[in-house]
Amino acid sequence: MCMTSSAPDVAYLRRPELNAVEMDGELVMMGQEQGEYYGLRDVAASIWQHLVEPRTLEDLVVLVCAEYAIDPDTCRPDVVAFLDDLVARKLIAPV
Repeated sequence: MCMTSSAPDVAYLRRPELNAVEMDGELVMMGQEQGEYYGLRDVAASIWQHLVEPRTLEDLVVLVCAEYAIDPDTCRPDVVAFLDDLVARKLIAPV
């Protein structure tokens, strides 16, 4: 079951202990618990930047659609998948 799509009114926030730095046009961070490095580009990096404050799925869809001139029905499934991945990796949490 998809966590974010089943709770569209839940806001998500990136974990405060994670710091991302920009390197060669990519945001790079290290997951403390997993000890893994993550690199984010383009839309993923934009979503990460927006998660500095609590955002719902719909908040993020609206922001991404405005930035990249795409329609919500095209955007939403990708944002859901990305949020689910971030939650699974413990890089963001519901608030």
